[in-house]
This record gives sequence, structure tokens and C-alpha cells, in this order.
Amino acid sequence: MTAQPQGGVLRWFLSGRWQAGLSIAVLFSLAGLVPFLAAPLFLNCVALVALVTIQAGRKESLEVLVIAGIASMLFTFNPWFGVIFALVAWLPGRLLGEGLHWDTQWSGVVWVLIGLSLLILVLMLWVVPLGAGPDFWQTQMTQMLKPLAKEISKVQMEAVLRMAPLLPGIMAAGLVLLWTLAALLASRWYERYQGLDRPQRVYGSLELPGMLIWLVVATLLGISLLHGALAWPLQNLALLVGTWYLLQGLSFVHLWFAAKGWPTIALLGLYIALILLSQLLLVLSVLGILDRVFHLRQRLLRPRS
Repeated sequence: MTAQPQGGVLRWFLSGRWQAGLSIAVLFSLAGLVPFLAAPLFLNCVALVALVTIQAGRKESLEVLVIAGIASMLFTFNPWFGVIFALVAWLPGRLLGEGLHWDTQWSGVVWVLIGLSLLILVLMLWVVPLGAGPDFWQTQMTQMLKPLAKEISKVQMEAVLRMAPLLPGIMAAGLVLLWTLAALLASRWYERYQGLDRPQRVYGSLELPGMLIWLVVATLLGISLLHGALAWPLQNLALLVGTWYLLQGLSFVHLWFAAKGWPTIALLGLYIALILLSQLLLVLSVLGILDRVFHLRQRLLRPRS
């Protein structure tokens, strides 16, 4: 049966460049003006740009950039908002849309996630600190915690400051997760707009490139051999690479639940457990590595005689 476009909000959003551009500009402006809503609004901005790219095309995506960028400046009365929109919302969304358009599965998106997150990590390690190294991030964290100095203990302050040098890796890892959610949203919206009853690009099919395992080996070896400032970039890289394999581990879990026919509520329970027990994130990252090395998903899907 031929898929038919659905009506509603998606049809209205994709019916013209002005609707798309102004809608995205409103969301992005609110993200900048309402900090506690910034993450979900920013997520939707990236996803909507990706949707425009995959459904309407590259030319329309560029037109949305111009419209939304100018509108963001006017809505916030800040000319820098247009530049920020282009760099932090439109560019990732455009690249994710290209990744979705490139492949019917997730290989295109995976390469976009790897490339973007490595770029962010390099910027946070060397460009933003201007060569100051980990001391820059400890200074920034100290300034941020000054208003809370009377509310947190000295032990807590020291613990946070010890984690401060890992902020580049933490920020890059957080953006990887946000961009992954944006790609999932854009893919689902696209399938809904096309009138498809079932998801065509299921998350359980996400796999990292096989050659990436050598980066894991090199990073762990470097951390064990190097110390101090020399090990600092590798420690941040390890956080980022671990997040990539967290996505692979979650993908395997999705595939496992689908293969076993377990209900969606069980998967929801897993995500609640991940929020409550952050140690499970490391377990899933290791599971992702084991899946890629030992081809666990192929064993799971292999027909039994």
C-alpha cells in the first residue's frame, strides 16, 4: 500500500518554508529565554531542522536557516542569536538530516554523531580554553559554585572540582545523547508524515563501525601509560567513546526486548533504572563493546534448529 502523508501539525509545518522557519525560531528563542526548558526546546529545534532536510530538501533547509536565524534575532533583540542558531541548532540538524537521508538504517547518523562529537571535544579541549588545559575548567567550575559555597560542604566542593577537568568529555557525551534523540524524533516524524504504520528505522538496528574498537583499545592503553596533563585529553575521549558504545548497548537491549517479545513497559522500567542507578550506564557501555566484538546481535537473531 502506498504511504500517504498525514495531516495535522506535521503537514502544516512542512507546508512552507515560512511556517517551518518561524516555528523553529520561536522554539529556539524560548530555549534561550527560558533556561529550564532549554534542553527539550533545543532538542526539538535540531529534530525539526533534520525533518526539513530529509523531507523538503537541502535548498529548503538553507531557506529555513535564513528565516529562522533572522527571526531569532528579532524575537530576542539579540543579533548573536542568529549566529548561535546557525552553529548549535541548524548545523547539527542539517547534518543529522543528511545522515538520515544517506541510509535507510542508522549508519549515516552514526558517522554524523561521531564526527560532530569529536569536533565538540576538540573545541572544548583546546580552542575554548585557549591552551590553558584542565586548569581552565577548574577555574570555570569554581566561579559557577561561588554562589553555592555556603550550601555545599568542602568535601563536596573538592569532589566537584576534581571532576571539572572532565567537563569537555561530559558536554560532548551529553550532546551525543541529545543529537541521538533528535535523530530518532526526526525519523519518527518523517515516517508519520509519510503515513507509515510501523517504524521503518528501528533503534535496535543501530551499530557502530567495527574499526572503532581500535580507538577504544588505543584510548585505554594511553590512559594506563600516560599521566597528568598528557592523560587529560584521553580521559575525556574515553568518556565520549563510552557514550558511543552506550548507544550500541541500548540498541542491543532494544533488539533483545523485541526478539523476546517483552512489553514496552519493561523497556521503560530499564530507562527508569538507568536514571536511578547511573552505574548501569557503564554496564551498558561494556555490553555495547561486547556486542560489537563478539557479534551478540547476530547470535541473538540466528535461527535455532
